[in-house]
Amino acid sequence: MRMLSEAASKFIGSGFKLPTSEILMERESICRACDQWDAQAINGTGRCKKCGCSTWAKLRMATERCPLGKWEAVSV
Repeated sequence: MRMLSEAASKFIGSGFKLPTSEILMERESICRACDQWDAQAINGTGRCKKCGCSTWAKLRMATERCPLGKWEAVSV
């Protein structure tokens, strides 16, 4: 739960910054190809097995990064 509150705090502090649609599509493609992604979790929206986050939400926060280092936070 701590990671969720930290992610939410960073996202709010950024003024709710979102990645561009291109970055979102790139992040999603990377997650879908990853062996740590569970496509069936959270009602079929996906979950990262490494950090436990909803990938649907995490991919849409510019302030977040992949726990495996496959994609980074972005400034937009």
